[in-house]
Amino acid sequence: MTSAEDLDMHQDGAALPDLRIGTPEREAAREALEEHLAADRLDHAEYEQRWAACRTARSQAELRQVFVDLPAPHPDLPEPPGPPSDDNEDMPLIAVAICLALLLGLPVTVVLGFAYGIWWTLAVPVALSVALVYAEHLRTR
Repeated sequence: MTSAEDLDMHQDGAALPDLRIGTPEREAAREALEEHLAADRLDHAEYEQRWAACRTARSQAELRQVFVDLPAPHPDLPEPPGPPSDDNEDMPLIAVAICLALLLGLPVTVVLGFAYGIWWTLAVPVALSVALVYAEHLRTR
């Protein structure tokens, strides 16, 4: 189970689990420390001490702690993945158009077929649906 110490605060104030770091994050921290060394914010001994802390850091919180009293630059750390988006739950507009074409068009064509014997009108909503799918295919290509 995750303890309170393992949680980090997101920019919007939401608590997120602290992520483990690897070589890319440590290298970004080393580059940031080198910039602070070049700007005379750190002497060589303090640079070595902080770099040793970066090499042994296992989480983003431990790495951020090395830079807590330093101005930018800080290492760029990846944001934890957010909650899944609800985009997949919405029906695309093309699907709504096809459903309307079939739900409204088919009953009309059945009535026309029985009343006037023009059964070829069944092809109209089907052809419209196929045309809409093809147009969407061309648009997303």
